[in-house]
Amino acid sequence: MSLLAAVLASLVWSLNPAVISRYGRSLKPLTFTGLRALIAVAPLLVLVPFRPVALNATPYGWLVIALSALLGPGLGDSLYTLSIKSVGGSLAVTVSYTYIFFTQLFSLTMAGEAVSLKTALGGVLAFTGIAVATIGSNNSRGQGKLATGILAGLGAGVLWGLATTLVKISLRFLPDVVSLTVVRLVLIALFLTPVGYVLEGWYDRRSLRDVIKAGLVTGILGWTIGMYLFIYSINTVGASLTAVATAFTPVLSQFTTRLVSRERVALNHVLGSIAVSLGVALNYV
Repeated sequence: MSLLAAVLASLVWSLNPAVISRYGRSLKPLTFTGLRALIAVAPLLVLVPFRPVALNATPYGWLVIALSALLGPGLGDSLYTLSIKSVGGSLAVTVSYTYIFFTQLFSLTMAGEAVSLKTALGGVLAFTGIAVATIGSNNSRGQGKLATGILAGLGAGVLWGLATTLVKISLRFLPDVVSLTVVRLVLIALFLTPVGYVLEGWYDRRSLRDVIKAGLVTGILGWTIGMYLFIYSINTVGASLTAVATAFTPVLSQFTTRLVSRERVALNHVLGSIAVSLGVALNYV
């Protein structure tokens, strides 16, 4: 059930690049991430009983919890949105999902999880996939946008990897999965919405409709459901294995991107995504 939870999270996450790509012109990365968290937390507050008794973290524990939220789904997802806006959903998801290997690196150095030779070889294959997806990419947005998108995607990968490890550590202080999910979403909404407003400005009425549409899909599916499943899996099988189990997202996103946003999927994007997934699969051989 633990790995199944991570696979299901991967399935709902595969919709994110398609939806964000479709409404990308209207989205401001920071404010969208904050509003998305606000939308995502509402069903949990209404439908799931909140358990204050679980909120017994130490000050250090609260710092770890806050960082796991603000660095990963907060700033990391903002960079992911920027990457999608710059290079499209197909390439952005390929680059960003190297977070799997950053997770293994941080888990080794911060949480003591061993990294095998297969994991290292898988990382090489995954980065080869990035090169395949990037080289020769027909990017109508220009080379400047291509560089921005790649750097933003890699930044998202690093932050997601760090945050995934921090989630594992956070569970030592706040072991209730529902409570941790709610607290992380509240922190993201409270911090990024006003920061985004100051740095990016607000939306006009027409743009706000698109933002709400994108926020409902990516917030409720991606975070209300996806984040809960992700934390549940980390709580039971650890950060590294959970991250590996989400490798289906890059491949699934190729199909959802094409179906939802009508974005043209290039052959090198598909091959790159497959290479990333094969790199992850080495961890199961």
